[in-house]
Formats: sequence, structure tokens, C-alpha cells
Amino acid sequence: MRLRAAAWALLALAVLARAEDAEPPPPFITTPNDVVERMLRLAGTTAADTVVDLGSGDGRIVIAAARQFGARGIGIELNGELVAKSRENARRAGVAERVSFVEGDVLTADISRASVVTVYLLPSLLGKLQPRFVYELAPGTRIVSHAFSMAGWRPDRVEHMAVSEPHPRQGDDSTLYVWVVPAEARGTWRGGDWRLRIYQSYQELDIDGTRDNDPIPFSAARMDGRRVTWRAGNALFRGEVDGERMRGELEEGGARRPLELQRSR
Repeated sequence: MRLRAAAWALLALAVLARAEDAEPPPPFITTPNDVVERMLRLAGTTAADTVVDLGSGDGRIVIAAARQFGARGIGIELNGELVAKSRENARRAGVAERVSFVEGDVLTADISRASVVTVYLLPSLLGKLQPRFVYELAPGTRIVSHAFSMAGWRPDRVEHMAVSEPHPRQGDDSTLYVWVVPAEARGTWRGGDWRLRIYQSYQELDIDGTRDNDPIPFSAARMDGRRVTWRAGNALFRGEVDGERMRGELEEGGARRPLELQRSR
């Protein structure tokens, strides 16, 4: 697979920025329309979503979210001329009432209303945004990045796709990364005859625990938004983290029963 010309161009700019100890404004490189549609589909975008595009350029992702999926959208863009162009593009597309465009810095703009976040940004910017994604977005929010991953946060899904038509500064393929913002599950949990200590790195969990005061091995533990699954011996738990409670169902020996655990800080 040929390396993406756009990715190399952006990486070269990132290296130059570090060498000069300065960070220039990110380059304006539009996302191919078929990549836009695939990003939104990978996020499972529906009319119930609010899509926030960080570095929204000419507004094409936000406009596509509204026109093709019925979603509401917010574009955040530093370049005022592109913001004006985006508003005009939305008007022409007939979706101006469902979308808005904000002239602002993606590092400080309000992203809390998003249920889907789309990005095509330099790795240096993604690194600065990463803590905001975890702490400011609601669990279950989907993040889709074109071309670049985030350090230390394993994607929930990676997809490679061919670009159907020639596009300026874009090679013939693209890579898309998807993350689902996890709920916070770390801490000590107690319920019935179960005692769990959960360590968390994004959606990946490591669990130590006991049942009836006997140590038991845990495996296959992870978060998917608020949903949590783990195995303990021959038992499989599926449930949700809701604040200080973990509620779900324990399946064991062909039987199922409810299980609720309470977190103690």
C-alpha cells in the first residue's frame, strides 16, 4: 500500500515545527468526500448525534453529517475566511439551520456537546486534545481521526480505505481510526461475594479480585463507552458503569443472574 502523500506532508510540517521550537497553524488539507462519508459511518452517526469537527476547513464534514445523516453539527475553525465559506456552503446545501461554525482555537473551544468528534489534525495537536477528549466528552462519544492515531490510546477500530477519486495532496488510500470514550471504572468495587480492584488505561482494564474471599483470575476486561465486560474464572459479566455503580448480568454454568457492585473511593 502506497504511503499517503497527505500524511507525509503533515508529518513533515510537524517535524519542522519541533525543530524550530514553534508550532505553525495546521495546514488546510481537505478530506476527500468518500473519506468524509466513511468517517461518519464508522462513527455510527444518526440524527440523534451532534457532530463536532475540529479544524473544520470548508465545513464539508459538518455539512455531510447534517445532509446525509440528519445530525446536528458544529465546525470549529481558526481561519475566519474558511468559517465564512463554510456558512455559505451550508446555506447552499440547505442545512444552515442544523449546523453552525465557530471561529476559534480547537484547543480551547467547547467540545462538551459532541457525541461524535471528527479530526484531521497534526499528531502534536491530537496529543494536546487527548486529555480533553477523555475528561470533557461524555462516555460513549465516538472520535474518528483521518490519517493519524493518538499516542498511548489504542483505537477501538482501524480501517484502511481506497480513495475513489484524485484529491489534492491526498494519496490513493486513507487510514481511519475510531475511539469510543470510556467511562471511568478504576477503583475498588464491592457487591455480594465479589471484591474487585480495577486499574484502567483508557478502555483497557486490569482487574484483581476475590470471590468469597478467594482470589480469582480475571481476563477479557474492557470498556466500550459505559458498557463493561469481564471474565472471572468461568463467569462472564456484562453490564454498565453508571457513576459509582456497576450494574449488569453474570452468566455462569448456563445460568444468568443480576449483579450490582458499588465503588468505594
